[in-house]
This record gives sequence, C-alpha cells and structure tokens, in this order.
Amino acid sequence: MPYKLYTAVLLLAAATFSATAASASSPSIGNLINERLSWMKDVAGYKAQHHQAIEDLQQEKKVMESTLADADSLGLKGESVRPFIQAQMDAAKAIQYRYRADWLAAPEANWQPRPLQDVRTQIGQLSARILQNVAARLKSGQPLTEQDREAFMRTVQQKNLHEQDKHRIWETMKGISLKD
Repeated sequence: MPYKLYTAVLLLAAATFSATAASASSPSIGNLINERLSWMKDVAGYKAQHHQAIEDLQQEKKVMESTLADADSLGLKGESVRPFIQAQMDAAKAIQYRYRADWLAAPEANWQPRPLQDVRTQIGQLSARILQNVAARLKSGQPLTEQDREAFMRTVQQKNLHEQDKHRIWETMKGISLKD
C-alpha cells in the first residue's frame, strides 16, 4: 500500500473512531430516558418484596423539587420543566403497576431487584443528565424536529411502556424552555 494511501486510511480511521467515541460518550436524550425507565422493574420488584405502594407522593415531591432546582441551575424555566418531569414519573409508575399486575399472574423466578436506594441514585444521575442534554440542546438553538421525534420513539423501548406514555414524554419535552 502506498504511503499516502496508508496515511489517508489511518487518518480516516482515527476520525471515525473519534466521532464514534464522542457520540458514544454523549448518549441522546432518548437513550437517557430509556435507561432511566429501564430501572422501573427493579423499583417495582423492590416495592413488591417490601409490600410498598407504587405511588410514593413524598418521593415524587423530593424528585420534583430536586429536578426543578437542577433545571433552574441549568437555565431552564422551571414551570416548563415540571410537566416533563411529571410525565416521566407517571410513565415510571405505569411501568411499575404493569409489572406488578404481570407478577400476580406469573411471578418471575430467579430474579432479585437491586436495592432501592442504589436504584434511586442511578435514576437521579440519569435525570440530571437528561436535563443537561435538554439545556444544551436549547442553548445551541437546535429545535426538536420530526426526525428527532421518530428517533425518540424508536429509542425509548421498555417492557410495559405504552406509546401514549412515550408520546406524553416527548410532547412535554418539546415544551421545555430557557429562562428569559
């Protein structure tokens, strides 16, 4: 292989690797939401084992307050973020209820949920990253497009998550705005 061609191939490979590594290190908002929702089986399982209700209004209040504080620090308008956070919490509860209903008919064998405190830590970190990505997108001036919606709907795929749940999360995400 001639030296110039060899060098060009190496440069192209390095550029491709760098672009791939950059995109891998910065998952899409859809990927982050999908990962956040993937923890709901563990939440449902833990609550089932410990005879706890799915709906925990005290926890929801803590999550909402913490998330709105994060949104504020990122320059997002709190009242525009509130419906987005609520939509995610509602979808999370729906997933948990659906798991619990499934387990009434057919309990899952040989599976143990992770400790709830560990799971909540992961969910909190993902929530922060979701807001960071939303804020970065808004600050860059890039509006959400129909292609973004299609990618979001394909990416967010969890057992017991319905299309209506995803649609509500998407619509509320579109409503987020920066502070004036």
